[in-house]
Amino acid sequence: MPIRAALVSVVVMVAALTTNAQSPATRKPAGDPQQPVFRTEANFIRVDAFPTKDGRPVKDLAAADFEIREDGVAQEIETFEYVEVRSAPQELRQEPNTIAESRNLLRNPRARLFVLFLDVPNVTVHGTWNVREPLVRFMDRVLGEEDLIGIMTPTMSPADIVFGRKTQVLAEGLRDKWPFGERHTLVEDDKDFLYRQCYPWEATQDVVAEMTARRKERLTLDAMYDLVHWLRDQREERKAIITVSEGWQLYRENRDLTRPRVIDQRTGQTEPIPGPEPIGVGPDGRLRVGDPGGDYQGRGTKSDCDRERLQLSLIDNEQHLRDLMDTANRANASFYTVDPRGLPVFDAPIGPAPPPPPSVDQANLSHRIETLRVLAANTDGIAVVNSNDIDRGLRRLADDLTSYYLIGYYSTNTKLDGKFRQIRVKVHRPGIEVRARRGYKAATREEVERSKSTAAAPLPESVAAARGALESLARLRVKAPLRTRAVIAPLAENVWVTGELDKGIGEAATAEITVTSGSTTATGTAAIPSGGRTFVAAVPVSLAGTGQVDVRVRVSSPSGAVRIGDTVRTSLTEGLPDPMLFRRGPSTGNQWHVLAEPLFSRTERARFEVPLAAGTAVSAARLLDRNGNALEVPLTLGERTDTSGMRWKTVDATLAPMTDGDYVLEVTGTVSGAEKKLLTAFRVTR
Repeated sequence: MPIRAALVSVVVMVAALTTNAQSPATRKPAGDPQQPVFRTEANFIRVDAFPTKDGRPVKDLAAADFEIREDGVAQEIETFEYVEVRSAPQELRQEPNTIAESRNLLRNPRARLFVLFLDVPNVTVHGTWNVREPLVRFMDRVLGEEDLIGIMTPTMSPADIVFGRKTQVLAEGLRDKWPFGERHTLVEDDKDFLYRQCYPWEATQDVVAEMTARRKERLTLDAMYDLVHWLRDQREERKAIITVSEGWQLYRENRDLTRPRVIDQRTGQTEPIPGPEPIGVGPDGRLRVGDPGGDYQGRGTKSDCDRERLQLSLIDNEQHLRDLMDTANRANASFYTVDPRGLPVFDAPIGPAPPPPPSVDQANLSHRIETLRVLAANTDGIAVVNSNDIDRGLRRLADDLTSYYLIGYYSTNTKLDGKFRQIRVKVHRPGIEVRARRGYKAATREEVERSKSTAAAPLPESVAAARGALESLARLRVKAPLRTRAVIAPLAENVWVTGELDKGIGEAATAEITVTSGSTTATGTAAIPSGGRTFVAAVPVSLAGTGQVDVRVRVSSPSGAVRIGDTVRTSLTEGLPDPMLFRRGPSTGNQWHVLAEPLFSRTERARFEVPLAAGTAVSAARLLDRNGNALEVPLTLGERTDTSGMRWKTVDATLAPMTDGDYVLEVTGTVSGAEKKLLTAFRVTR
């Protein structure tokens, strides 16, 4: 699998972050025993403050120890809370069920937000291998019960980031798909190919190299800039961007990039150079300026190259970095930069191209490292650079992020003028340094009115319903060692728990199941035979008033070789209950195998079983595409009664006619005489 495609697959897996969880954040109110009430008025401002003394967090401060000034004017502290995040069992983290839910969780002021930004074009393969395990340990160490983490690369849009709370799949995916770094490799994208085709002469190879380097550096800076802007709109509280990069040259204007190349300085030979642009006939039959023979395999023309060469010669990435830091301060976003090389000796490799002179190479190396320091220092972050002990640097970073004060105040400046307001936080106790947000952009009257108005015209109901159901697929955890699913039915007294192991176990094992609803707890067990991968169990439990059920599963073997766990949460609804999932195909023979996640192969048949409690009936079912359109795929409806007397409505589908993609099963029925629809999203792969 190509490196770029492999990395994309890792990014997709972030939707299912599932690693060793940590314990609940313990919060110690300082001064006021009441929990603060967070308000959303335009002039209510929240500030995360990180006080340290001799590099260690200070944990015993009260509200009276702090002084906050906005544009030099003292502000009265309205809310004050000390937050300390400590480690805890994995099961205490609850994943958001949909992308929409994860977006809502971003606004929780007590939840810390992390983005792991992988600067793919500016990281070497060596750096990739060097930092992967320290990064995994850092994620295990730093994430708390309510924290969220997402991953981004320069080719992604920030809106594509999927945030989650568990990191096991992320960690395993990074281990499987590394190395992701492309610096000093032969990996190229369409633009790289186009530049080589446009300027194939020996005398223009330096042009190609510089154009490529300039474009990729600008791509990274633009992506970080877009990320900061997007995060600013998602939440007011502090955002931590863990940036893995080997630094940047910060290219500035270079008019020499556009001059014609005549002499190859290495050989002294005269080389051909592009002449005037020829006039020819394009594929559409029209006259055009440029290569009349084509457009370089559909990736662009010579005119495109010349235009981009001029644009790239005029960029000023040094100023762009300054703008990025200014924007980050206004958005309350901090960059924590990590040089994955550790303690580098040289910046450029010794081949295949001749390296620059040692003095130039050292200057380039120092400059790249300095850019990482500058970005971190000017956004109240920390730089982990020039050290072979990356673990130690990341531990310091984790310590810095696990203890802070959450302070809120009403600004005395109530003008809706859209101007930047500077914030200064000070602690009266001597010897203490404080890092905190440096300011914020005041709202404008138009923004306030816009926030009160309705959003854009809503999608058609069928489209909105289908896409809402598809959001649940963001939780697919195809590589998690244990995946579980829980199904409950109206008026039923059982919770059906299904489990699926990533790999078969070489010995018999037992799944211990704990079901909690309110103050009621019930337990059950399921046997997993040697080599088995699935189990199902019905656990009797009395549902609390909310109908919410938390299920904890622990699988262990007698020898102790297997000890894994998982949690899942589900709720009783007024509509049709969620179905249990089964598959049958070449690998299962004539047997239906239970599934914990809605993921099927095209070579299989899929079965969805809806529990039919008293007053519940199912009358019809159909398959929908992601836009809510009905598909001409036949479904077979049936009914079965299990050994306990519970009735199930079965819906069978043959998946062979379907292409790879995401689909929705729509089941229509009645609950206590009222018509209800159940939408279940599933994914079909090869």
